[in-house]
Amino acid sequence: MPAELTITVARTGGFAGLTRTWSLSVALEKSDELLDLVKACPWRSIRPDTVSRDRFVYLITVRAPRTRRTATVPESALTGPWKTLVERVQEHPAPAPTWTPPRTV
Repeated sequence: MPAELTITVARTGGFAGLTRTWSLSVALEKSDELLDLVKACPWRSIRPDTVSRDRFVYLITVRAPRTRRTATVPESALTGPWKTLVERVQEHPAPAPTWTPPRTV
């Protein structure tokens, strides 16, 4: 199994409080641009938004061999490299949801 970089973005909150998730997996040898973007994100300097209500919060998780980073980024802080990273992940189509019909007895 080839090594991969996987980035998952889960957006929660908003007026309805719904969660939506996007994910992107790229072979590690083809992930240089994404890795540079991940490194550009200010992982240690995220400030919580205690003022805004009914706004989105983004849970961003990056996984690669020997690396895992997670950040909770309020919508008000989703700027610069954070915004670019989220947009890149959202550009990729999600796999089609699977549906299993209910069993009838």
